[in-house]
Amino acid sequence: MSEFTLIIHGWSDCSSSFVALKKQLQKNGIGDVDTILYGDYQSREDNITFNDVVDGLNDQMKEKGLIEPDGKKVADLNIVVHSTGGLVIRHWIWHYYSHRMEECPVKRILMLAPANFGSPLAHRGKSFLGRLVKGRWKVGDLLEVGRKLLDGLELASPYQWQLAHHDIFNGNSSYYNRDQIQLTILTGIEDYSGLRGWVNKPGTDGTIVISGAPLNSVKLKLNFSNVDMPYEWKEMKTADDFCFGVLPDLDHGSIVSSFEDDNAQIIKIAVNALKINSAEEFGEFKIQLKQKTDETYQNYSTKDAKRFSKYQQFLIHGLDDHGEPVRDFTFEFEVYKTEKASEQTVSNQSYFNNLEKHYSDQFQKLLLSQIHTHIKDASYRRLLVNLHEMDLLMEETRDQLGEFVLIMKIYIPEIDKGIFYDVDSLQNIVIYRSDEKESAQKVPSLFYENTTTLLEFSVDRKTKYVRIGEEPA
Repeated sequence: MSEFTLIIHGWSDCSSSFVALKKQLQKNGIGDVDTILYGDYQSREDNITFNDVVDGLNDQMKEKGLIEPDGKKVADLNIVVHSTGGLVIRHWIWHYYSHRMEECPVKRILMLAPANFGSPLAHRGKSFLGRLVKGRWKVGDLLEVGRKLLDGLELASPYQWQLAHHDIFNGNSSYYNRDQIQLTILTGIEDYSGLRGWVNKPGTDGTIVISGAPLNSVKLKLNFSNVDMPYEWKEMKTADDFCFGVLPDLDHGSIVSSFEDDNAQIIKIAVNALKINSAEEFGEFKIQLKQKTDETYQNYSTKDAKRFSKYQQFLIHGLDDHGEPVRDFTFEFEVYKTEKASEQTVSNQSYFNNLEKHYSDQFQKLLLSQIHTHIKDASYRRLLVNLHEMDLLMEETRDQLGEFVLIMKIYIPEIDKGIFYDVDSLQNIVIYRSDEKESAQKVPSLFYENTTTLLEFSVDRKTKYVRIGEEPA
């Protein structure tokens, strides 16, 4: 069967940025001028949505003869994406092939710095400053920036949450594996330098969150409806049969522009990813990239262990018992000695000693230092945790305090005097035990490096405005 390679760019970009990449693929035996194609879309058109992009992509694939009119494959496809292109291709595969994966034409995907779980720059792009810098200067669409795409790219967006539930939390085994779609994800470890450095945020390659690039996520659900326990955890993991590499000396832009250098290490890595022909080769390549990633972090930790730490991203979604969003809530984290904790909780009557208060403040500062609330739907939040700092703080707390538990409290204000939430059930939720004691609630492992963890909680919404009585009100 013939083979084509399709290159898909990210937001505010176009195919001309990938000419050098195409030349390097040709030079190294990945197709030729006719079989390596560019996919372009108007990413700064304010009215375009991800649905529009994938519909247009599907139509173009039919027109170019890459798939049959009914979507069946006529050739194997290699897909190379950058940044927002990661969301585009995931959305396309899910929408058109999740119910018939045997007909999906995609054989391999190479994602370069994909924005799978967002970018801290997206909400800036919608600002007036972002429109001035990135907006389209054209009669009829002056200062357009692609608002609907940026809504989906924003940290903790409902779009990312829903797409993850469609393609990696769909209840079936992931189709991103060595036997179906061989997925390789590469990011750089550097953030921007020079004048562009003003946009840098912790844990990014200058644009995307490094821990938001992989797809080996975990979803945790806090259920407060079990009458036998204050709450219980439900855990769902995705498959992790994909290759992931964090590479030195590269940021979000140079991971593409580096293909202009014939000696760039990423060329060999990219070519290898697109030449894998067996499950055995895939497994070996996965190990090689893991070793490369470990080497990258080890070397960079000698420069600045805090700046080049491994991070973990948390996406949090609040719902009531009818599935309606809870848009106004806050978190608080506290530390107690383990003897003050039961299997599931810490009594509200437990008192702080000075050390517990001190370390509670430290955990609170660390866990909430990088919080973002989605602009359009505040029921979605993002937390980013520096795991190097977390390890150091846990070690210090244990040394000074002894065995401890870390608890989370969720506060939700009442709607009015007669409509409120059962916030009592949201207090003192044990999320970590330093003694790793097995408990009845089975607190799941919470911290995973270079991953995005989804946390969903639901809470009972109550009212005093309804009554049944023997006498009229």
